[in-house]
Amino acid sequence: MNGHDQYAEDLALHAMGVLAGEERLALEAHLAGCAECLRELDQLRGDLAMLALATVGPPPPPRARQRLLDAVEREPRRVPRASPGWFWKWVPSLAAAALAVALLFVWLNNGDLRRRLAELEHESALQQADLLRAKEVLATLTATDASRVTLVAAKTPAQPQGRAIYVRNRGSLIFLANNFSPLPPEKAYELWLIPPTGSPVPVAVFKPDAHGSATVVNPPLPVGIEAKAFAITVEPEKGSPAPTATPILLGAGG
Repeated sequence: MNGHDQYAEDLALHAMGVLAGEERLALEAHLAGCAECLRELDQLRGDLAMLALATVGPPPPPRARQRLLDAVEREPRRVPRASPGWFWKWVPSLAAAALAVALLFVWLNNGDLRRRLAELEHESALQQADLLRAKEVLATLTATDASRVTLVAAKTPAQPQGRAIYVRNRGSLIFLANNFSPLPPEKAYELWLIPPTGSPVPVAVFKPDAHGSATVVNPPLPVGIEAKAFAITVEPEKGSPAPTATPILLGAGG
């Protein structure tokens, strides 16, 4: 008997998780300094896993069964040598218990996944509904065949009106114009953003339709510019980098 053979039975029992007490402590102390026994323990655990899977899957290689039998049969010290069949009687039970735990974990995990999926589907449905409403609003604002009616005091001629909706943190803007007079071909209306300090920022050039209406939707604007006011001037058709005329409309920012 060499220094490793005396641990053969303990290695097999430890691989199955049934070694306890002083024997387990002695074996663990030996494993801390014995690479050969540690490799043997890893191989036995791998063989056990293959044998357990054999109850629900394909049979393991014959060498796996023989390796475990050989390990258990070597040098029995605390219990009489028994037929290797005792181990195989427990394998189906151990495998069934392991499978039950695995199935419970999968069931619980699937339950969490189903709940999360339901939450994501609900959030997605809400976002789709919001997107649909936004598209409907934008379609109405930009429709060329829409009727644009401005209500004014009775018997008062309709006056040009402009409404700017500005989101500073996103640099997004929607501008609605009503009752604007037609201009000569070489002229156009230009919308300006007036910051608290500095020069006016050109926003967009537009011409009204036959009804005197126009819409400007999200022109390119830098993000974060504070708007003290918005103004409209009449400029050359291609626009101007700075106002060249007195504003015909001016509105303070909110």
